[in-house]
Amino acid sequence: MYKTAAFIALLLAAPSFAQNGEPRTDFVAGGIAAVPDSPGADSYRLIPFAAGRATLGGVVFQIEGPGLSASLYNEGAIEAGAFVRYYGGRDDDTGDAIVDLLPEADSGIVAGGFVRYLAGQGLFNDFDRVYFSGRVGTDLTGEYGGAFWSGSVAYATPLSRTTLFIANLSVSGSPDDYADRLFSVDAAAAAASGLPVYTAESGIQDIGVTLFLDQQVTDAWSVTGIFGASRLQGDYADSPIVSLRGDDMQYFAGLGIGRRF
Repeated sequence: MYKTAAFIALLLAAPSFAQNGEPRTDFVAGGIAAVPDSPGADSYRLIPFAAGRATLGGVVFQIEGPGLSASLYNEGAIEAGAFVRYYGGRDDDTGDAIVDLLPEADSGIVAGGFVRYLAGQGLFNDFDRVYFSGRVGTDLTGEYGGAFWSGSVAYATPLSRTTLFIANLSVSGSPDDYADRLFSVDAAAAAASGLPVYTAESGIQDIGVTLFLDQQVTDAWSVTGIFGASRLQGDYADSPIVSLRGDDMQYFAGLGIGRRF
């Protein structure tokens, strides 16, 4: 739902260096972020978020916001692995009195696989990189059948020895069940809320861009800022839940403190 996973993965994959020149890639971070109250909402709430990376038995594990990934293959320019991630639903406290009259939509746990490809490096300086990434997964809880997927292209570059910048363009999609439960309005819901009857089907859910800036303040500690904006597409944007009561533009902003080991 919120596109931090690709950035956190890239940030953690980009090593910083200790004073002796050795790379430091293990990492733990925490912070606070502002996110929409529910998908398509125009109200926001603050939530804590966490990130981390550790290598155990040759497998790289990463905490990516509300999820966990494991890099099981990393040879040359290709990295691949598995992930599990929490997808939020909609409760009866969305910040909108009309939307609160709609049926609640349960959260889900999505698991699947990812591939990341280092497409290029040294384009504008000796250390920048371009990545292409893709993910696809299915809901383990059985709430939402079908595939959740995303793709992205990211550019990562150091602005200095202590400052890392990442820009990421992403597209994501969700299955019919998710589109229907979160963005449709059936006859009963229309009668309760006054919203028009509407049926949403699967497709591209949103297209977005996120900017990421990580600034080392000491040899081990850093401050990271994230800002993202995405626009809902197709049936998702046209839903009266969004067009009449919410906003097809969705924003994310976070600030965290991290430590590398």
